[in-house]
Formats: sequence, structure tokens, C-alpha cells
Amino acid sequence: MSDIKEFWGIMNILDNADDVAIFVVSGRDGKLLYCNHLVTVLTNGHMGSHVSEVWDHEDYKKASARCNEGGTYRYKVERSRFGKRKNVTVSKVVWSKGILAYCFLITPQTDDQGEKERDKIFSLLGRSYRHIFLIDKFSGEVTTLLKPTWRDADGNDQTVYYHPVHFDEWKRNLINALSHPDDAKMIAMFLDMPKVIEALEHGEYVFQYRRKCNEDYVWSEMRFLQLDELEGRIVCSERDVEELSLGSKDRQSEIILRTLGNAYRSIYLVDMKTSEYTTVKADAFLFGIPEAGDYETLRDIAQELIPDERQRREYQACFSAAALSAAFAEGAQNISKEYMSSMNDTVSWMAVTAFEPPYMQGMEGKCVLTFMDITERKRVEAERNEKKIVVDALSSRYIGVYFVNIPDGSFHSVATPPQFRYIEEQFDDAQAAIDHYAKAYVLEKYRDSFRSRVSRQSLLEQQEDQSERELIYQSVDGRWLRLHIIPVPLEHGFNEAILAFEDYTEVMQQLRGNLKE
Repeated sequence: MSDIKEFWGIMNILDNADDVAIFVVSGRDGKLLYCNHLVTVLTNGHMGSHVSEVWDHEDYKKASARCNEGGTYRYKVERSRFGKRKNVTVSKVVWSKGILAYCFLITPQTDDQGEKERDKIFSLLGRSYRHIFLIDKFSGEVTTLLKPTWRDADGNDQTVYYHPVHFDEWKRNLINALSHPDDAKMIAMFLDMPKVIEALEHGEYVFQYRRKCNEDYVWSEMRFLQLDELEGRIVCSERDVEELSLGSKDRQSEIILRTLGNAYRSIYLVDMKTSEYTTVKADAFLFGIPEAGDYETLRDIAQELIPDERQRREYQACFSAAALSAAFAEGAQNISKEYMSSMNDTVSWMAVTAFEPPYMQGMEGKCVLTFMDITERKRVEAERNEKKIVVDALSSRYIGVYFVNIPDGSFHSVATPPQFRYIEEQFDDAQAAIDHYAKAYVLEKYRDSFRSRVSRQSLLEQQEDQSERELIYQSVDGRWLRLHIIPVPLEHGFNEAILAFEDYTEVMQQLRGNLKE
């Protein structure tokens, strides 16, 4: 023991400390090689005691393993035998005789920047959540800020540990240990970090899943927020669905509307098992539709708006409750059709789309049915077809085609990749959409050039000389793209430009290969 006493030359100071606990555990047999007076007073542990008498044995194994992986390891304890809100620092000790041990130093949490941020998050969110996590977008580290306390068989509060983990480990544990097996694939898709970050650019990101609770499962909702006060980090909160009354019709409607936005004329939730529906957003043009009832009644009302007999029969076949249920069972993501409509005195068009709702409690076996007035879009498409512009623009070489109305700044897509569809829903003005696209998808070194080439002033100048221009740039995911900017001749006051995007990665790779040769 002389080596140990020599190593701990400040033992007298440590023994008299009343706010710092320290103990050293042998890595060979898990017994205490040393502990200060505070540890003995609070736990009755002493030299020779097993670590489980002063500290949770499972946590000791986890902390010592983390210490072996990366040297000194730090984490937090919300409640323990040594008091509330403590910092834990674990260090590896190796003596000259080869004795391996782990030193646990337990100190009060100081009012540092991390604690201030923690209190700020609690003040914004409250403490009614089951869990609150902080995710660093750059390092990928997930820090637990809040999780439930638990009690032993005698009713005593036990230790609550906050171990920082990498996002992939946190995600893996959530899928493998905590969620229902049937939800694993869905959760893996929802917890894709690029998808989370992209969704947070437009607000919060929410999904639900079934979480293991003892021998049963309960519905839980995870909500991701990006707060201005926490640059580079994401707050993730979780609470039981029952606390939010998510089974209620109002809550269901709220989540559906938040998911879809406000572009639809009317929205209904259809139960494909019972053939009943409820109204999420009432039709702005029709009156007398019951708020809820038999879906066949709703289908008959919409059917009367379709004057063409062939289209009417197709609508009846595609949008019956049985047909919708069968289509989704076969893996269809949505069923969407366009029909001429007798809604107005002039010829009009409506789009009918059905898709499965957000995954949440009370949504099993249901689908969302939407109606949208697309008359203006059809008019613009017809006008473009007359000019034979769309024939070339829809060539297979292009992955996305947009028409920009230069005078008023509006824009419409003719073809667009699925991941960019939200841009047209979120932005009415082409310049705002271009700025967002440049910031989110264009590599920084090409960003200014992209904005300049597609600015309104540049498009106006291009209209004057009637020249076609192009720009080759690289996206943030490493792909090369070529943007074709095609002017549309001024005709009847209709002044447009076409933005056609082409995947140019393969060409650039070939060019670089030739240069190397």
C-alpha cells in the first residue's frame, strides 16, 4: 500500500473535503483501493469494500469501459447518494507494479455555460417531458439533459446518469432496445440526421413511435427543435402521447395540417376499415358537406363535380375505401389523379390525392384525402405546350425543370426531384427559393456565382439578348450539376425563363480522368 499512499499525497485534504467525493477502484476485482471520508460517511464504504457498495455497479462498468476507450471520461449525475447535479470524472490509474485502477472524482456542477444553456432550455420547454436531449450537429454527440428518475423496491430515489453518446449509438439503442420491432425501419428513416436538419430549416420536426414500457408499449412523440440560442445544436424532447391527448380529432387535424401546409382546398381523414370520414379542412367552395359521416357520401358529392363520364368512372374506382386500402397494402405511397371540374362556370381542374397520414396513435388504417384547385397550373401548362417549350424541357436529361415569371417573381415546376418538392410549397417568390436552394444545396465556393447567375437582374439581361446560358457547379453532397438558363421570348406580356438542372457528375468524372491520363 506504500505506492498508493505515495500517490495520494494530498489524502488529508481530500479526507476533510465535505463537497468532493473520491474513490479508487481496482480494475482487477472491483474493490476500493481508497475512498475519502465523505464517501465513507454517505455510503459506509471503505477500503476493501466492493464498488457496488458506493456506486451502481453497471454504471461503474460502463464508465470504466468509456475511460479505456478515450482516456479521461466525464459525465453528469442528476441524483445520487452524493447529492444532486454532480459532475463525474473518471481517470485511469496505472502504478509501477502494474496495478490498474479507476479513480472516480465527484464534484458539484458549477454554473458554467453548459448549465446556463441547460436552464435556458428548461425555461423554454419546461420539465414535463420524459426525456430531453441536446444533439451537436457537428460532433454528433448526444447529451441527456433530462430523463425519468426511478425508485428501488424500498421506494428510494436511485441514481440518474447522463452519459454523452454518439448519435449513431443513441439511435441504435433507441431502435434495438426501446422501440417496437415493427417500428424499427420507420424510426431508422425518421432519425436520419440530414433529413432532420433539412426539416428543421422549415420549423420543428415531429414523429411518433411505440416505446417499450415494462412488458408493454406506449405511444411516444419525439420533437426536434432548433433554438436560436443554441447555434449548431438541436434539442430533442420526448413525451408520452397520452399526455398530449393525441388521440383526439383536434390533435390529429393539427398534425395533418402542419404536415401538409395550406395549399389544399380541402382535406379529409378517411378510415378505410369503417368507410367513415372526418373533416380536417373544410372545403372553401362547397357548402353542406357534413363534418363527418359515411365516406361514400363524400365521394358521391365530389363525383358530381366531374362532368366527363370516363373520368367519373375512374374516380369511383380509384378512390373507394376498398381501392385505397388495397393500393396502400401493395406499397403505394400515394394515389393522385387530375380531373376536369364543373366547380366554376368556366372550365376548371381539380387534383385528388390520397396518402397515408403521419405515423401516430389513432392513425392506423386511415388515409388523408385532399382536393386542390389546379386550374391555373393547367392553364400555364397549356400555354407552355402551345409554345412547344415543355417538349424539350421534359427531356430525360433533366432532373428538374422550373419556369420563372420574371416580372412578378413567381415560379412553377414541371419536373422536380422528390427532395426538392417542398421548395415550391414553401416559397412563392423565385428569388427567395433560389437563395434557399443556394444556401442549402450549393457548395459554398459556387454559391455566389449561382445566386448572381440566377438573379432577377441577370434573367432580365438575358431576356434582352435572347441567349441561352449555363452554369456548372457542385452541390454539398459532392455531385456536379449543369444549370441551363433558357430565355422565353416576350409574347403577350408573358416574360419567362426556364431553369433546367442536369446531373453532370459522370461527365465531370470523365473529364477529370482524361486530364489525369
